[in-house]
Amino acid sequence: MYKTYSRLEQLILPPPPKCGVELQTTLLSRKSYRNFSKKPINLSLLSGLLYYSSGLTMVSKNPKESRRAYPSAGAKYPLEIYVLILQGIDIKPGLYHYDLCAHALEILLLPVLKSEVEPIWKSQRWFRSAAVIFIITAIHKRTTEKYGPEGTIFPFIEAGHIGQNLYLLAQAYKVGCCAIGQMNEASVCKLLDINPNEEYPVYYLAIGN
Repeated sequence: MYKTYSRLEQLILPPPPKCGVELQTTLLSRKSYRNFSKKPINLSLLSGLLYYSSGLTMVSKNPKESRRAYPSAGAKYPLEIYVLILQGIDIKPGLYHYDLCAHALEILLLPVLKSEVEPIWKSQRWFRSAAVIFIITAIHKRTTEKYGPEGTIFPFIEAGHIGQNLYLLAQAYKVGCCAIGQMNEASVCKLLDINPNEEYPVYYLAIGN
């Protein structure tokens, strides 16, 4: 299950670059980085981060047999990935949504004004020096329609899977990554133009040099 913005312009991502680093080495060197340099991100790196963390890794004629880069309870995949580019080389700073089937970014907002982004930050404002913020949202109905109220926990677990993938990928690509514990959720929902009763932000990760 996934959402798309079929009427919006898309930016097709290049093939994801390989990391070429042993998993054990990456696991042992994984850490959180907070001192970002404001150096911009490029499309190739962004492609690798998105594809290997949350992309469609196996396509099947039967949608139930298709696979993504992280496990999901009942293959319901309740998460959506939004990309807030703060510093970019061959991609303009703005707000995008990841269309995993097309491996493309759907352009939601170009440019993003400082006045539109400023309300989302809380105490940890140093994240503004990152190149990109990954915003992960959950559409809980996708899991609760199968598992009932007990299904509300699964999106949080799955967001952790994506977060760990991004941490390891960032280490392999030699860039910094740090999870964000607090943002102004009401302002994030407004920025994404989502109904918080249907879709809600659950996790954020900053990546940069």
